[in-house]
Amino acid sequence: MRLISTAAFVALALGLTTPAQALTRKQLDCPARAVKPEVASRISELVLADKENDPELDQQWDNLDSVAAACMKQTKVPAAQKDAYYEYAKLSATRTGFLQRITAAGLKPGLIDATMDVGPGRSNPVITDLKDEQVEKLIQAITDSGVDILKMDEGIWPVVGGYLPLTSRVYQLEKELGAALPLAKRK
Repeated sequence: MRLISTAAFVALALGLTTPAQALTRKQLDCPARAVKPEVASRISELVLADKENDPELDQQWDNLDSVAAACMKQTKVPAAQKDAYYEYAKLSATRTGFLQRITAAGLKPGLIDATMDVGPGRSNPVITDLKDEQVEKLIQAITDSGVDILKMDEGIWPVVGGYLPLTSRVYQLEKELGAALPLAKRK
């Protein structure tokens, strides 16, 4: 997460500068709509493989940069928001691939989001590693929803573990980019 400098914070607080232009839903959705589902799936597969210096993943990131650049031009995203927008494009596409895997495993992303307080209109805390209490809370919610976690392929858990920080960061970026966020649906 980027930290704002003290001088920039003071300038914003005193009204000496204006915040970035709020992006529209069309501007935010452009990169995700431009990435084919099979590409998002492949990106998630490469991320989950967790190989250092993976040339294929590097190529996918470069391709997503190109998608973000085209969307910026097409939807007129201000250049001042380039860094956050590019990060948003990459994470949104990756998150889409993780969502595909979670749904295919029979899990409900909305339940995961609500349980962990991530997604639109939620607190979206910074998630690096899940604490034991968080894992227990998530397992309880999934079990309470009728899923027998003992019958699930254990390969889904790294996917869930990757999905949570992606989701949180995507919605942090939406807030940073000034998007109006819908209220969260409660469980």
